[in-house]
Amino acid sequence: MAMHRAGGSARARLSPATLIGQVLTTMAINMPAFWENSVPKALFDIIKLEGGQGKLPVSIPLMGGCLAAAAVFAALEHGLSHSPLGSVAFGGGVAVLLAGGTAGVLKLYKTQDKTVQTITALAAVMGFIALVSILLHFVFATALPPPLPSDRLIRFLLFPIIIWKVFAFAYLYKHAGIRTIPALAFSATLAIVIDFIMATLLH
Repeated sequence: MAMHRAGGSARARLSPATLIGQVLTTMAINMPAFWENSVPKALFDIIKLEGGQGKLPVSIPLMGGCLAAAAVFAALEHGLSHSPLGSVAFGGGVAVLLAGGTAGVLKLYKTQDKTVQTITALAAVMGFIALVSILLHFVFATALPPPLPSDRLIRFLLFPIIIWKVFAFAYLYKHAGIRTIPALAFSATLAIVIDFIMATLLH
């Protein structure tokens, strides 16, 4: 009984700072395990092309959120040199093309069970690439003051981003069960439609 009272009094004597320290220590110990199994970690690995979409949950809300983010960032990128109406149409068109085209090609290859995860991953990658493109636009506009940074020159400087997009898309389509050459061909087609046809038509 005396030992029990001693233990209880010892716990009672713990200061608030000590209790907070114990809580933070516990969180720090558990954080790596939480991060390894989290959706942000899965998306981060996908963007780095070090993990496939299989680690993502089959979640319609997550897919919708990623498609919305891709549409917003694509619209913002397009809006740097086009009208607001054309930019909104471009962003919406990107989301529809990614979702519809991916659903169609995965159904053709009979891997439609991976549709939600693949669309989610593609939309996340598309949104991230669009964000990087926006930042680089501002970098080039600052480094090359007028009259040098014409829209045509900036598009030329950002051409490697289109190549990055093709290989990133192909990587995800390959993880969805499509062979390398068809995955590259379909990814290149998507990039051409988005960055050359739609970008030109939607002012």
